[in-house]
Amino acid sequence: MVNRRKRSRFVERDEALIRTSLNRYQGTGTPAYTYDISTGGARIITSKCYAVGTAVRIRIDLARTNESVTLDGEIKWLKAKEGEALYELGVGFRNLKSHTILALLRHLYGQNTGIPSSIA
Repeated sequence: MVNRRKRSRFVERDEALIRTSLNRYQGTGTPAYTYDISTGGARIITSKCYAVGTAVRIRIDLARTNESVTLDGEIKWLKAKEGEALYELGVGFRNLKSHTILALLRHLYGQNTGIPSSIA
């Protein structure tokens, strides 16, 4: 199997909250958590099913660095977890702001391996 990812994924669980365009700036949103994350996207586990192509806003609480980031993204794929009332969502991040990218880089690379010299 060929890995088509441009960015390294880091397996970790961070609490998240998903909102759609209907409740983008207000309301409770849907609780979720990350399974893995990179600077380009994340695999997120949640109890709510979203259609592929849905625009979402996700707040992720980065536990290791005690920071929260809010990211706009799009649901790229969806898979129901067998025997559970949960869904795996592949989310591609869009229109990231520089402070958000820096927070992700500090979180993902700053602890163990250092920030890479070239970022794709």
